[in-house]
Amino acid sequence: MSAIENTPSEAPRSYDDAAPVMGFREYWYPACLSREISDRPHAMTIMDEPIVFMRRKGTVYALADECPHRGTRLSLGSCQFPGSNTITCVYHGWTYDVTNGRCVAAVTDGPNSNVVNKVSVRTYPVTDCQGIVWIWMGKQAAVAPEVDIPEYLRQATVIKVVRRHAYGNWRWHVENPGLGHALMLHRSSMYMRVRNYPGIATGIEAKLEDGDCGPWLCEYCSAVQMSAEYPGLGTWPPPGSAWSLVRENMSPMFGIAAKVSLRLPGITRVTHFPINGALYYEWFVHTDAEHYIYFQIACGYPKTAMERASFNLRYNLWGRPAGMVRFNSQDLTMVANSQDFAKRRGGWNAPTRLYGPDRMQIAWRDYALRYARDFANRPGAIQTARDPEKIDDRVQAAGS
Repeated sequence: MSAIENTPSEAPRSYDDAAPVMGFREYWYPACLSREISDRPHAMTIMDEPIVFMRRKGTVYALADECPHRGTRLSLGSCQFPGSNTITCVYHGWTYDVTNGRCVAAVTDGPNSNVVNKVSVRTYPVTDCQGIVWIWMGKQAAVAPEVDIPEYLRQATVIKVVRRHAYGNWRWHVENPGLGHALMLHRSSMYMRVRNYPGIATGIEAKLEDGDCGPWLCEYCSAVQMSAEYPGLGTWPPPGSAWSLVRENMSPMFGIAAKVSLRLPGITRVTHFPINGALYYEWFVHTDAEHYIYFQIACGYPKTAMERASFNLRYNLWGRPAGMVRFNSQDLTMVANSQDFAKRRGGWNAPTRLYGPDRMQIAWRDYALRYARDFANRPGAIQTARDPEKIDDRVQAAGS
């Protein structure tokens, strides 16, 4: 366990310049659900790249959704050779082996066409895990899926998924978690009103902790207050704003003590959400620069039929509608606001004013710059980039 500390930078580029608009590519991302992929082409756009998914002989494959001949979408095509691992372009009949992308026939030019084995379309590594199809968008060789797909997600006995197409950018959403926003924004949600939640958190600290397939940036605070008197304004939160019907479960799960954690390429992890006993993850999978798939996964660990029935009932009646949908919809509204704010300011969203709870967000930027695979083995790459100012100094300066 180690606290993030800021030391002089070894690279001149800032997070705002370095963090890719559509996300770090050298990682596995959830793309769609396994049940959505059949022998028929399934078209998607991920990181501004058109991709077609399909299943051949039970295995899922992904190719660039464009025929190198005229750029026609391969997703408009079909398998003209039943039982083969191929897809044929609907325009001129160029046919590709989906296992390696190589052109194996141009049917309208005959069996001896001179384009055979001389043209290929890009293929993407994919894997099927927990009913979810994962894709590797990077240029580097793909790491083993278990390196990126969290261990406790792979161990779950129940998986619940909510997906939404959202307006905004992952950089604003990954910086959304933390006590600074939770104690204010979500106070109005039904999910929070039933809890007697504090109004103030002090001594925010971000720590790197190993576990669950790698280092996670975990948020801690040294003290909380239920309310406080603000000179000339009164008491906040006002009495009676919470109903105290539910006790928030803050107990560790699998040794994870932090309620909220972040990990590259931009995964959020929350314990006991959206119901007690669930471990929650979310990814932000961009389609284009201003839109992304908000991929939410709740993991349960029931061992018996009775426990499974209880988990499903609590999730369906409360966790999904009140937590993963309505509660998290408040976050989506704020991300959209941040996106518009960034556009008005020329396309970036660096915080111009900082306060105590921003320690988590600043620590995330430092962590991402130091550890993202996208920066490795590249001339002039950021290897151990650090913010040139200490977090505490920046927080103090923000209040001056």
